[in-house]
Amino acid sequence: MKKRYTKIVPLVLGLAASMVTGCSVKSSENVVTTAAPTTAEAETSASAESGDIAVEQKKMVFWDKSEYVEGYNTMMKAKVDEFASGNHVDVDYVVIPAADMKQKLMAAIEAGNAPDLIVGDDTLVGQFVSMQQIAECSDIFEAVDFTENSKILGTFNGKPYIVPLAFTAPGMYLRMDQWEKTGMDIPTTWEELKEGAKLMNDPANGFYGLGFAMGASGGGDAEGFCRTIILDWGGIPVDENGKVTVNSPETLEALKFIASLYEEGLIPPDAITGDDSWNNNAYLAGTVGVITNSGSVVSSMKEEKPELLANTQIIAYPAGPAGEAFTLGGANVFGIFETGKNTDVAKDFVKYYFEDLDNYNAMIEAMGAMWQPVVNGVEDTDFWKDPVNAGWLANSKNTYKTYYPAPSDERATVSFTNQLCVKAVQEIVVNRADPQEALDHLEAEFNKIYN
Repeated sequence: MKKRYTKIVPLVLGLAASMVTGCSVKSSENVVTTAAPTTAEAETSASAESGDIAVEQKKMVFWDKSEYVEGYNTMMKAKVDEFASGNHVDVDYVVIPAADMKQKLMAAIEAGNAPDLIVGDDTLVGQFVSMQQIAECSDIFEAVDFTENSKILGTFNGKPYIVPLAFTAPGMYLRMDQWEKTGMDIPTTWEELKEGAKLMNDPANGFYGLGFAMGASGGGDAEGFCRTIILDWGGIPVDENGKVTVNSPETLEALKFIASLYEEGLIPPDAITGDDSWNNNAYLAGTVGVITNSGSVVSSMKEEKPELLANTQIIAYPAGPAGEAFTLGGANVFGIFETGKNTDVAKDFVKYYFEDLDNYNAMIEAMGAMWQPVVNGVEDTDFWKDPVNAGWLANSKNTYKTYYPAPSDERATVSFTNQLCVKAVQEIVVNRADPQEALDHLEAEFNKIYN
């Protein structure tokens, strides 16, 4: 019998055709095909080991998003290989840039070729729950010892649909070598941060005080930033009963504040269309003084910019006028497609993945401070006791959902992924709309979804 093997092949054009063949997908990345033995080989092996009983050959298509830390995809691929080898499964493991995932999924669903399993952020996967594409996963939640807050994150319409993989708690990055020149203490309010940004700002020499992207690219960073400011100012987009309450004096002032950061030139002009990787790249390039992000930037600095890391401090999120300081975060999650051809195999893989907590913990730690665990029993380690990492773990236990305080349902997810608040800010900054008119339009867009 020939041994199983793994091959890496370039992706080719033609998404629908590629999904029919199960060999490749349209993308700039690679397909990693973990090939189990042929039917003849499986039958030969089965005959040799247990008489004439043939081993059933299974398949699974797994679309994983590419990560800033390359080791993640390598480690996930190794786990896929292990699962395929031990369970007679042919697996197409496809690595896709996060910014392309939604578009490719929509095209695959339209063609009737949805993957069986994906990894994406919770807001993206939640949108496909609302489209009735994702399988209910009570069996996985019963099999895996998830933490209580990760169970809450995975619950949608009162049932577990979204399977947590890792929290991605946010933090605020501050260039201390630049901030110290302002003579100010560490900012504790947004107004203090803005004042310091003005003092740091030096566009003539390619340096801006702030680095907040505002592109409606489908990612969650910009929308999360907008909603954080709205909540800190006392606004509530949608209340706990699902009532749209966004049109308030507090929200209006929050939108004006956000717009002022761009209008006053404290942020690079191209940030208004920047995607979720824009602020990472700007901070690593040394062109901005403050960003909000997960631990991905720390991981990148450790490898590429240790001198920048030495001049960086992670600070608590500033407070708004009333002293409120919300932190909105999310998670990377598994999404198992009910409309895929191999839903049961995908569920088996996810259960298999969480059986090995040593491997899970190694993967979490390989991500540096970028990820925090969603299962019990892996926090009592030197890694999480390190003060550099302990803050991220604490943040993961105290973050609010990105659509807080709205109920966890498809309306909340759709309103967030449609980036309604981002588009309102763009109306003010790009199209010079009156802030109240932009807010009125924002209310109407929320009502289209909720009412």
